[in-house]
Amino acid sequence: MAQTLTVTSLDEAFINLASKVIMSVQFEVRVSGSLDEERLRGALRQAVETHPLARARLAPPRLASTRVTWEIADTADHLALEVTDEPVGLVRDRLQSRVPDLARSPLFHVALVRDPGGDYLMFNFHHAGFDGMGAVRFMTSVARAYSGVEDIVGGPPIEQARDLRAIAGARSISDVIPRAQKLAQDTLERRRVTRVASDGGDPAEPGYTLAGVTLTAEQTAGIVASKPEGATINDVALAAQALTVLRWNEAHGERIGDSVSIMMPVNLRPAEWSTEVISNYASFLAIVVPTSVSRDLAEATKVVRDRTKKLKENGAAGWIVDVLDRGNLLPVLIKRNLAGMLPLVQHQFIETTVLSNVGRMNIPSFGDAGDVTEVWFSPPCFGDLMSPGVGLAGVGKELFVTFRGIRQYLSSDAVQRFADMYVETITGR
Repeated sequence: MAQTLTVTSLDEAFINLASKVIMSVQFEVRVSGSLDEERLRGALRQAVETHPLARARLAPPRLASTRVTWEIADTADHLALEVTDEPVGLVRDRLQSRVPDLARSPLFHVALVRDPGGDYLMFNFHHAGFDGMGAVRFMTSVARAYSGVEDIVGGPPIEQARDLRAIAGARSISDVIPRAQKLAQDTLERRRVTRVASDGGDPAEPGYTLAGVTLTAEQTAGIVASKPEGATINDVALAAQALTVLRWNEAHGERIGDSVSIMMPVNLRPAEWSTEVISNYASFLAIVVPTSVSRDLAEATKVVRDRTKKLKENGAAGWIVDVLDRGNLLPVLIKRNLAGMLPLVQHQFIETTVLSNVGRMNIPSFGDAGDVTEVWFSPPCFGDLMSPGVGLAGVGKELFVTFRGIRQYLSSDAVQRFADMYVETITGR
């Protein structure tokens, strides 16, 4: 009999969002050599067996039930690996534009792309079951299984690990106050939020189009050297995204509002197991940058730094647990219909764009297939107007930046031009 896990309030919110947008988390690596197909299939099966949520599927909800549940089978229902030598960009766009079926496991699509310069292993993880860190952890398991290295799983048992209220819920009024203040401040500051100007999109064409750029070791070192005191690379990346949006809209003659609001996903895992346990722990904070900000990157970064520093100190990211858990007494079918309210509030409450950073990582070697030379990651666009989104991942001394646009609003060429403008902004060249 399959094990069951009650969905968390965060899982459920992302399940409901999937009725409006494609909730795909992109995570892919490139290796220096060539991956053996059969060994890779075996490694995928082993990784799925290691992590319960990877082989989860949604149980059909009953009409009046207030909760949906994950069913955890011993094996995946249908673990399919696409193998192709098509152009990388074509496969990437196609893969991330598909919706993993929550009614059968696993909660991802996967493709192996053959390339003379080194193969790509691409995943589309459904965000209801995986966040960025979960994607990193799963890829780590695949690499270890492929190379025959022991994969020791950390963190508490899955049932305990998914108690979001215990992990991030408010415990006292001192927790509630900064969270409430943050939500109130966001509501005021986002009354006239800037929207990214559309360019070449096709309203009849669904799905995503992605562009990737590599910030070289030299470029990355320059960014680190020039960042203001106390600022992080993530602060610089957020500031560069805000300035790029302003530059883009100015070039297109598009309206600029009072602010650029950037959704910044936050990992709710405790520090003791911050890189363990596959599940969805993605809260988010709105980093609201006034459009009156200096167009100088260092000055804009100081504005972002001051905002993110305060949010890190007061634990405001836990707000999403407090808010979502309040609705748990509503029937499942009613809560799903609440997703239909998104367009009514989008112009006021949804951010300009999203930027997610999984940090600098050390994915294990794939044995005789070689070391990981590239890592590409991007979050979904959480609303119809939140395009393009940006994902950052670091390997060695390089940074890999992925830009994800919604085809209905931005063409492939437009996303690439936005990416080029971002690189100019963040490097100063």
